[in-house]
Amino acid sequence: MSVITDLKKTINYAGRNGAVETFYAARERLREKSDDRHYHYSDPGDEVLASQRAIYECLREGASPAEVFGPEFNDREMPCISLLVPACETEPEYMYALIESVIDQTYGKWELIIADGSLSDVVGDVTSTYDDPRIRYQRLPENGGISRNTNAAAVLAQGDYVAFLDHDDFLAPDALFEVALGILKTNCEILYSDEDKCSDDGKRFFEPNRKPDYNYDYFLSNNYICHLLVMKRGLFLALRLRSEYDGAQDYDLLLRAPHTEVCHVAKVLYHWRTHSGSTAGDPSGKSYAADAGKAALEDYFKAVHISADVTHSRHRGFYDINYRPDIFAARSDVGIIGGKVVDGRHRIVSGMFDENGEVVFRGLHEKESGPMHRADTRQDAFAVDVRCMKIRSELFGLYEEVFGSQYYSHVMLPDADYHDQCIEFCQRALKLGYMTVWEPSMVTVI
Repeated sequence: MSVITDLKKTINYAGRNGAVETFYAARERLREKSDDRHYHYSDPGDEVLASQRAIYECLREGASPAEVFGPEFNDREMPCISLLVPACETEPEYMYALIESVIDQTYGKWELIIADGSLSDVVGDVTSTYDDPRIRYQRLPENGGISRNTNAAAVLAQGDYVAFLDHDDFLAPDALFEVALGILKTNCEILYSDEDKCSDDGKRFFEPNRKPDYNYDYFLSNNYICHLLVMKRGLFLALRLRSEYDGAQDYDLLLRAPHTEVCHVAKVLYHWRTHSGSTAGDPSGKSYAADAGKAALEDYFKAVHISADVTHSRHRGFYDINYRPDIFAARSDVGIIGGKVVDGRHRIVSGMFDENGEVVFRGLHEKESGPMHRADTRQDAFAVDVRCMKIRSELFGLYEEVFGSQYYSHVMLPDADYHDQCIEFCQRALKLGYMTVWEPSMVTVI
């Protein structure tokens, strides 16, 4: 990322959020850049990749997934994955890199469908150099934009699943093996992976995005799923992309899709290239994408009959959802919300707990947003601290049973260790059908 781009982003951020917020954001950004110097993407290694290729050959030659992976894979079949690439005047070196990254996959049951909306022959000239029946090129009569071009590619797809690959990005060599394994394990309808960014020349990798498993409220705040996105072909053809949401077309797609069978592969499988024309290079230069995401969210809430206003958060591409009159009234699935517990120096000392009972975001300043802005973004939580908690009335009885006192909003319990009770309360509420949500705007100072 260039100094000029960083400066532009800082100026834009300051214009939206003011000097104080910008100070903490800039400090975090410097810390992230330092962390980036310690991030080095490397593929799994020759031994692992060779093993994956050998496993695929066994499957291709007739071995069943149950024979290769174990009896829990009984009645499962190797999925064929259709990679959809909407192309338009793609730089030849980017297209070559994309195609080579697909050919080099350790899992070979795929097809690459390139729907080309170019006026020139630049994309066709590149694809014509490959003699592989799995690579299918379709010249479109016109450039219909990313949604129409992707839909055109999907019509040609014959795979069990479709995967979305931008024309200037590329895959890790184990991407489709890990995707296929995730599908075999879960029979999911939707799958996504972690990702990182890479330099224009594709040689330097940075900003790894280590995503959480599917998290409904975090997803409503930001399309963190992004790349690599894989979906059952039948589901995609039933929904398709809508061109009025170009720029956030995948977000709109996922908002309309069912969220019951979602698999997260917690490995970097996708490299998002940064260059002058990419969103990865300068998100602030494409505010239309953030606006399209906001419109998609507004349409979603209208469709599911939830009363909510959507506004842009202080982070580009993130959204604040303002429920009317409050989250408990608007959503019957939410039973508990909890926020930050900070000390006198405004450092987070408690608030949200993970599955191991550890405090998430411990040590951050309350104005810092954390990796992928998760400390500053509403999301589903395993548990939250009772000292900064609100609950719906249906849980008053459970609260009294667990904590031994009546619930009073905004009344802080004595400064004691309620860690175990907090986790018990939130998990018992979950068994009753009520989610716990992290609400970063709530702050208790101790």
